[in-house]
Amino acid sequence: LFHPQASHSAYAEGPPDAADFSIRAPHPTVHLLREVDVLQAVKSYPGADLIPSRNKTRLRSLGLDVCAEKLAACTRGTGLRR
Repeated sequence: LFHPQASHSAYAEGPPDAADFSIRAPHPTVHLLREVDVLQAVKSYPGADLIPSRNKTRLRSLGLDVCAEKLAACTRGTGLRR
């Protein structure tokens, strides 16, 4: 599940974290993945288990303002602003 306000913390506790943008989407989104396909992808991609931590590191290096602007830009001009 991806959501515009998603947070890695169950209760959104603590200071804002740019890493939360790794699970955010412009609109609430549910993705359906077949387990067999996910397992095949993970097996075929070396270091797949490291992807989430690399994504969080990258987002933190960009910072909150840049991440927020990029997310907002996804709906700019569509009439679907939050």
